[in-house]
Amino acid sequence: MIEPNSRQRPDPLEQAAAALRATPIPAGPSAELVASATLALQQAGAAPQSGWPPSRRNPMLRIAGFCSLGVAATLLLAVGIHFALPPEKASPVKPTSAKVDVDGTDYLIQGPFVHQDLTVFLLCSNRQDGSDFLTLDEGLKDGLVSITEQEQERVGALQIENQSDRPLYLQEGERLIGGKQDRTIITSLVIPPKSGKTSVPTFCVEHSRWVEGNKGREFGFSVNPALAPKGVRGAAKVEGSQDRVWGCVAAQKDSAHKTLHCPNTNSSVNEMLDAPQVQAISEEYAAALEKALDRAENSDALGMAIVFNGHIEEVNLYPNRALFRKLFPRLIRAYAVQAALLKDQAKGAESVTDTAVAQFLQAGDAKSQKKKAIDAHNDVQVNEIGGSLFQCTTRYNGQSIHWQLMAKNREGGTAGAEVLGSDW
Repeated sequence: MIEPNSRQRPDPLEQAAAALRATPIPAGPSAELVASATLALQQAGAAPQSGWPPSRRNPMLRIAGFCSLGVAATLLLAVGIHFALPPEKASPVKPTSAKVDVDGTDYLIQGPFVHQDLTVFLLCSNRQDGSDFLTLDEGLKDGLVSITEQEQERVGALQIENQSDRPLYLQEGERLIGGKQDRTIITSLVIPPKSGKTSVPTFCVEHSRWVEGNKGREFGFSVNPALAPKGVRGAAKVEGSQDRVWGCVAAQKDSAHKTLHCPNTNSSVNEMLDAPQVQAISEEYAAALEKALDRAENSDALGMAIVFNGHIEEVNLYPNRALFRKLFPRLIRAYAVQAALLKDQAKGAESVTDTAVAQFLQAGDAKSQKKKAIDAHNDVQVNEIGGSLFQCTTRYNGQSIHWQLMAKNREGGTAGAEVLGSDW
């Protein structure tokens, strides 16, 4: 009831409801939801409560109404904010890495890891051989391994002795300096502990010398740990051609002299690979790509695929992660030279994926096979898979210690083959 001479005051409940209706709630609940909730509150606030005298009913009603309205306003604003906020983004799902079976072992292909035009994919597996291999550089440095010319000197073999109590791992492409001419080891193999004097197969990488140098009959390790170029390794192990090894060495030395200003005063590949210009390039590539091995998901890497300018060059798999980690930078260093020599040609190639690497590893059955015993403990098998793909396996006492797939990527006398002196 309105008292005489008094001004009618606006109903606070109506004011609050109007304010609630007018409050913008971006992307919030629908207008119908706000309207229906407000109407329900108004009706609740206006409904009389039986048994209350009129004098008490009106103040109590308004108190209850204000409380209800506050709760409703808070609720509606909370709902509006919920709707206004952008939807929570789902965590990105990591793409599934390609998997592949190689020689009865499952591998997960991780990558790519890229530095300039050189790309690496790591092949990971929980299969780990427990052998604690000594490498040639370690053995020579510690005086545990000696290499000399044989008593009956010949180009195709050297005498080696492993005096340590660990198996000595020799990687194909090891470069040896000394004796009557510098050599490279033809194929990977293992020399047993306390081996005594035994023979290791080699090719010459220094065409014009057959006299003892300053090391006499002995050989030492190269300054740059880079392995011999792929063209040298392919010509030696797959083709068995000394002439093609020399041709590759001569062409690359000439290219490096013109492109990188390396010295070219003799016929040895070691002069090129140990030159300061090449060492700097090798170290750059090795340091950049070796970081991939430090990632947790790559802790069980046993090998890698090497890709240059969109072409898969080769895949190498080893018995365990410890050995692979030692050999990884040496393989990268060898390809750094190739990348530097072909820098002007490395343009516009399509990227290689892990799926492409898996397909490369499952290229097909061998069209021809050649198996050769190296010594009493080691043998090597070379399978030709088409005219431009070769799969090689070296076994030590029947167990694979180096599985490799190499491609000839520069067939047909291309400019790259001319620069590198090889179609490998």
